[in-house]
Amino acid sequence: MYFWNLRGLKSRMAERPLTDREVLPYLVVCNSIIAAVYSLALLPFNRWDALGVIWSVALAIGGTLYVYRCNGGAGGEQFLQRGLVIGWVVAIRWGVALIVASIPLYVGLEIFGEISDETTWYEFLMFAVWELIVYERVAHHVGDVAQRTVHSLEASA
Repeated sequence: MYFWNLRGLKSRMAERPLTDREVLPYLVVCNSIIAAVYSLALLPFNRWDALGVIWSVALAIGGTLYVYRCNGGAGGEQFLQRGLVIGWVVAIRWGVALIVASIPLYVGLEIFGEISDETTWYEFLMFAVWELIVYERVAHHVGDVAQRTVHSLEASA
């Protein structure tokens, strides 16, 4: 299972499709994280949370369709495994970046006594931008694998 090595993953996927067995751990982990996130609805829900849900659902639909198009659309191959597995690695990498970037924000908020129990506009904005970047990067890398696969097939023909 790849956690960080996007270059190695893309090369591997361009050489040959992953088997269902190789994709299974990604699906299990992603579904587990989704279930955990939905079960953590402990904080007070406010308008920024509502806007975040609307944004995330709209982006999930639009972003997934964009990734599908970058994979070649109806003529593309292995969309689900490419999107899921590359999405996992990209989300891990950008998740680390989000944590590192948010540390100064929350330290500053704590210093100035501005920590809130509710979601704020800047938290909504930070997560919305993060989600947008993740979808864009997944689309880029899925498109790259699709192009490599096409070129690899052309070279072997």
